[in-house]
Amino acid sequence: MQKLNIFNGKVNLSRYGLYLVFAIIVLFFCFTNPNFLTYSNFMLILQQMAPFGVAAIGMIFVLILGGIDISVGRVMFISGVVVGEIMMHLPEGLYNSPWLFFIAYGVAILVGAVFGLINGVLVTKLNIFPFMATLVIGYIARGLGLTIAGLTKYDVRALGVISNSRIFGIPVAFLIFIVLAVIMNFVLRMTKFGKQTMAIGNNKSAAQQIGINVDKHIIIVYVLCSVFAAIGGLLSAGQISEVYTTFGENNEFQIISAAVIGGASMFGGKGNILPGAIIGVLLIQVVLNGLGMMNASVYIYSVVRGLIIFFAVAVDCINFKGELR
Repeated sequence: MQKLNIFNGKVNLSRYGLYLVFAIIVLFFCFTNPNFLTYSNFMLILQQMAPFGVAAIGMIFVLILGGIDISVGRVMFISGVVVGEIMMHLPEGLYNSPWLFFIAYGVAILVGAVFGLINGVLVTKLNIFPFMATLVIGYIARGLGLTIAGLTKYDVRALGVISNSRIFGIPVAFLIFIVLAVIMNFVLRMTKFGKQTMAIGNNKSAAQQIGINVDKHIIIVYVLCSVFAAIGGLLSAGQISEVYTTFGENNEFQIISAAVIGGASMFGGKGNILPGAIIGVLLIQVVLNGLGMMNASVYIYSVVRGLIIFFAVAVDCINFKGELR
C-alpha cells in the first residue's frame, strides 16, 4: 500500500508538474513582453488555437481506441489543396456568396472522410499497425496534394470570413471549436457510441465478446478524426488566407501532443474532450505565441515542439505505469 501511494504521488507530480512548468513559462513571457498578457493577444491565441483544437477532438477518439493517426497534418493539406483548386474555378457570383462555405467545407469533409476510411480499413481489415498505416496514407495525401498544386499558392482569403471574424470580440473559429467540443464531449460521455469507444480502448477482445462491431467502430472513429482534421485545415487556411506547399506540415505532432497533454492516453482507454482538448491546445498555443512575440528563431520552434512532445509522452508513460501497479 505504501508503494502504491508513493507511485501515485509520482503520477500526480508528473501530471500537475507539467502545468506548473507551463505556468512558469507564461510568467516568463509576461515579464519579457508587456503585451503578452493583454486581451487582444489572448483573443489572438484563442483564434490561432481553434484549428488545432478541432483536429485534436478527432485525435482524442483515436487515442482512446489505442490507435494513432499520423496523417492528420497531411489531410489538412490535401483538403486545403482540393478546396483551393475548386475555388479557383468557381463562378464569381458563387465565389462571393454564402454557398462558398457550404461547398468548401462540404468538399473538405468529403476528402477527410475518404482518407479516414482508408486509414480505418488498413488498420482493421489488413491489420496494419496504426502508426505505419496512417504514416503511409499521410505521405500519399501530401504527394497527391503536391501533384495537384505544384508550386501554386491558392488564395483562400474568402474563407477568412469564418476563420477571422469575431462575435462580441470572440473569434468565430474558437466558438466553432467550443461548439464541436461540447457536442463530441456529449457523444463520448453520454452516448452508446462513446461508451463503446471507451470499451474498445480498454479491452478490444472483451468489447467483441459483448457484441460490439469493433472493426466498424474503429473505421468510423478514423473517419471522424480525418473529418475533424479537414475542418481544422480549412479554418487554418482561412486564417492565413492561402494554401501552399508546406501547409499543414508537422501539424500532427502538435495535435497529438495537445490531446495527450489534455488527458488522452496513447495506450488507449482514457481521454476527455472537456476540458482536456481545450487545456492541451491552449497550453501549446500560449508557448508558441510567446515565442512569436519574442521574435524567436524559427529553429527554436522545432526544439520547443520536440520538448512538448517529449514531456507529453513521458507524462503519459508515467501515468500508465502508475495505473498498472
